[in-house]
Amino acid sequence: MRNATEIKFPRYTLVTVSNPASLDLDELARRWHFHPLDLQEAGTLAKRSRLETYADYACLVTLWPTYRRSTRDIKPVVLTFFIRTDALVVLQRGTFPVFTESIQRYAASNELRTALAERSPERLLYEILNQLYQSLFPMIDHLIDDCDVIEQEIFASHERQMISHILAIRRNITDVRKILQVHKSVLKRLATYLTENPRYAMQSTDRYFGDLIDYAKEDWDTLENLKERIEALQQTNESQISFRLSDIMKTLTIISVFTFPLTLVAAMFALRPGGGMPWASDPNGFWYVVGVQGTLALVMFFVFKRKRWF
Repeated sequence: MRNATEIKFPRYTLVTVSNPASLDLDELARRWHFHPLDLQEAGTLAKRSRLETYADYACLVTLWPTYRRSTRDIKPVVLTFFIRTDALVVLQRGTFPVFTESIQRYAASNELRTALAERSPERLLYEILNQLYQSLFPMIDHLIDDCDVIEQEIFASHERQMISHILAIRRNITDVRKILQVHKSVLKRLATYLTENPRYAMQSTDRYFGDLIDYAKEDWDTLENLKERIEALQQTNESQISFRLSDIMKTLTIISVFTFPLTLVAAMFALRPGGGMPWASDPNGFWYVVGVQGTLALVMFFVFKRKRWF
């Protein structure tokens, strides 16, 4: 198999295949007798995490969020675990550096393999999942930091610059929530299956996988809080922008109200110069008109001020 890594432990074998092709899936079917539908789905990008159990193995499909720096968005990667009593087979669909580095450490370190030599495949599964959940914390912390920055910028009068940034962070939070949505329920089903199935030798399965369930619950609660927070920040930002637009419109309206009567007076005196228009022949007529305009402006100013329109 291409892009495959096989690590042998005394009691079981770890096999990982990155982006398996049809020939790889056929070989896995011949060697391990996995269900064709499970292998078929492992060859595509799954839409949700799930668990399928059989008499001699369990198929755990998990989605994990990965951050792409080039586009600043979150994309899912799929890890499909086939859990047998004599093997743990993992199919990776997509690029997931955290998982790849974890497998490389097991392949390169005799100490790590020795520590798990007397363990069972489900214990190795726990160790891998534990590392994956630990890797999610920096990503979630980064989302928290992004929200902190947005909040500071909004109240620093940079709300217009924050529009696209808020939308990007809200999209990322939504994507991570969608990817991790069913992890807790799937892990609960997996822990129940491993505990009740006498074929698996791992001791205290519920305690170990209980830690993973707690991680999944903690991540979900944090993401739920982030969702509410980014929505509140978006509403605050929109309110700030709306207030500023209203303030601008108010200023423009006041200016137009001031200038309209003055323009009207000037237009009236310009209709028929010298044809019976007051002050048309007076050498000081221009200043009289200016005085009328100034008086109107002062009257409007005091009226607006009294009504507290500005």
